[in-house]
Amino acid sequence: MLRSTTLRRFRTPTLVTSAALLLTASLVPATGAASATSSTRNCTEYTLPVSLAEGGPADYFIRGDLCLPASGTPETVQVLVHGGTYNRTYWDFPYQPQLYSYAQFANRAGYATFNVDQIGTGRSSRPHSSLINFSVLAHGLHDVITALRAGGVGGTAFDKVIYVGHSLGTATGWKLAGTYNNDDDAIISTGAINGLSATGAGSFVAFPANQDPKFASLNLDDGHLTNIADRGVFYWPATSDSTVIQVDTDNRDTFPAPLLLELGAAFSSPLATAPTQNITVPVLSVIGDQDALFCADANDCSDKAALKQKEGSFHSNAPSFDLAVIPQTGHDLNTHYTAPYSFITMINWAKQHVAP
Repeated sequence: MLRSTTLRRFRTPTLVTSAALLLTASLVPATGAASATSSTRNCTEYTLPVSLAEGGPADYFIRGDLCLPASGTPETVQVLVHGGTYNRTYWDFPYQPQLYSYAQFANRAGYATFNVDQIGTGRSSRPHSSLINFSVLAHGLHDVITALRAGGVGGTAFDKVIYVGHSLGTATGWKLAGTYNNDDDAIISTGAINGLSATGAGSFVAFPANQDPKFASLNLDDGHLTNIADRGVFYWPATSDSTVIQVDTDNRDTFPAPLLLELGAAFSSPLATAPTQNITVPVLSVIGDQDALFCADANDCSDKAALKQKEGSFHSNAPSFDLAVIPQTGHDLNTHYTAPYSFITMINWAKQHVAP
């Protein structure tokens, strides 16, 4: 079944922000606070040993935050996976989290979340860049999901898993689905559709992270990349806050160069061999209609019906496929004024398919 969701357009950032605050408040229980604070959830960081390949030694580790609602014991955990040049702060944004933290929205909705740093980023292991590819990232997350289901993270064995990815994290989820027979019970793909824009991708400039003072102490090889000045490619100016972009820049991270070629192939594969054809669980895809990386060249994100039909054909083995197009929003859906609309769309869809 194919369905698409569109949201009405807004004239000014002020109106968007005011509406977003109202929507945020509507998600908070009547007895709760007006924003998600430590009193509305319980978070603990865990370090999980992982291997880089099936049967290999668990010589590396992935770190992540397991956050639980303040009350109740969820049966479902959402595994949150960030994109390139990001880390887990993307899903739990430190600035104005009542607007920009999806993790807190999901916790208030009754879900557990496990928000990870992918291999090579954040507080997780950083092997030599030549050792990291999509197979490695997918295997690491397979180890994580296996541990979550077995009670190896915090002592709770989660019965259901929803994979939530952004951009490179979405592509990692596609690889995971094809390699491990859908570890997940549902997938929410954000900031990525089939058909990468050569124009948009060409405007993103990266350089070795060891040239960035922020990462100087990590002694990274030249294949670990980052970027600073051009993060604006991820944003639509009319609905973004300069302070948010600065916080985003301050929290920038690295990604391994070997993934660049694999990303191009993952996002631009022919219909018959696209990695999304391996997905056999329900899928929600969320994209901003001003996403410079995808809403150009092969994709017209202003034509919702055509985009729904096209993306649905790339998910022909999924039992259901839904598409949400968020207006006046760029690549980083979580850090625009419109973020709560994305979050509510995602949570409502999740509750319809895999309850907390």
